[in-house]
Amino acid sequence: MTAKDLLYKILDYNHSWTSPDRIDSNPAMIRLSQIEKLLDVFGLTKKYVNPLIQIKYFFNGHTDHLNRARYLNKLTNLEYLSNGEFLNDRPIEANKELTEIVCSTIEQLFPNLSENIRNRPVDIKWLFTDLYNFRQEIHKYTCFKPEMLEGFSPGLHYSFHLQKKLTKLINDNIDEIDDTLWLILDPYQKDINMDDSDYPVADLGKIDLEWRMENNDY
Repeated sequence: MTAKDLLYKILDYNHSWTSPDRIDSNPAMIRLSQIEKLLDVFGLTKKYVNPLIQIKYFFNGHTDHLNRARYLNKLTNLEYLSNGEFLNDRPIEANKELTEIVCSTIEQLFPNLSENIRNRPVDIKWLFTDLYNFRQEIHKYTCFKPEMLEGFSPGLHYSFHLQKKLTKLINDNIDEIDDTLWLILDPYQKDINMDDSDYPVADLGKIDLEWRMENNDY
């Protein structure tokens, strides 16, 4: 499995399994346990925090603040990733490949600012959090599934048809965003064999169906 697989699991979990009526369900807990294992495998948990990194976090118009240890203590491992905190604990040179891609692309967009672009920090963390949040919003549309209804409505199914056309268009053009997020999560883009690990393998289709039947969630 790769960090790209992790990304897709997180998108699915955040979108479909974090509502109050679902977050403590068996399907949600199994998905979270899979995510936690992959976060650890790819070095994206708080276990890898660099204690030498000192940052103050300000809140309420800068009237309240926390040091980094106290701030991170409030975060789950998934929030540690979602907030881009893992990038504060990673050597800057690890993102060298993406930094060059960013600079080259922006130089083409703003050729008169080439020197200024090269002298500015790229800020991979800002790139990640902005793109990650955008991708999560897009996921709402790319996982579109028409509702099952009694009877047949031509008008409603025409709506489904148009929505699926747009969904396909988005899915056909999402690779560059996903590959960029993948490169940030794991600059080395490792493909790890999970067979010999304690990764919680599960038949999610069967588990989801059983939960939906028990909870009348169709």
